[in-house]
Amino acid sequence: MSTQITVNQSISIVNFNNVPSDYQNTFICEVFEKAADAAINIDMISQAPATSDNISFGFTFPDDDIPKLLSIISQISTSKDRTPMISVGNVKITVKSTDMITGTGFASKVMAAFRELDCLPLLVTTGIDEIGLLVRESEATDLESKLKEAFR
Repeated sequence: MSTQITVNQSISIVNFNNVPSDYQNTFICEVFEKAADAAINIDMISQAPATSDNISFGFTFPDDDIPKLLSIISQISTSKDRTPMISVGNVKITVKSTDMITGTGFASKVMAAFRELDCLPLLVTTGIDEIGLLVRESEATDLESKLKEAFR
């Protein structure tokens, strides 16, 4: 099977840093419950390994949902003193192939494209047959071209 590369525009990311690990499950659950209640379409989710007694986590969602997110963030930030970092106007590029299930070298090709273009991913997530990449809009066109070249 060939590798499919898709692009989604207008993606925001929110990151919560330094959440105490003894509080993480409650806090993360509260964030996702409020996002669900606000009908925010969450896509990529990432949690960094714990450092010391803290964790960091984040997720992506459509730019159109930013007003809803800001509303729930104000509720959470007020009650828990947690102010996240938010970035809007990004692009998600997905590299997908069923060959990833048993094949090798896909991540290597993706990271080589980042290196060759000297761009940094804002977020990388993976599934059994896909790699999701969140990048700045200014880097998306070149990265998409480089990935299509690498996977043809």
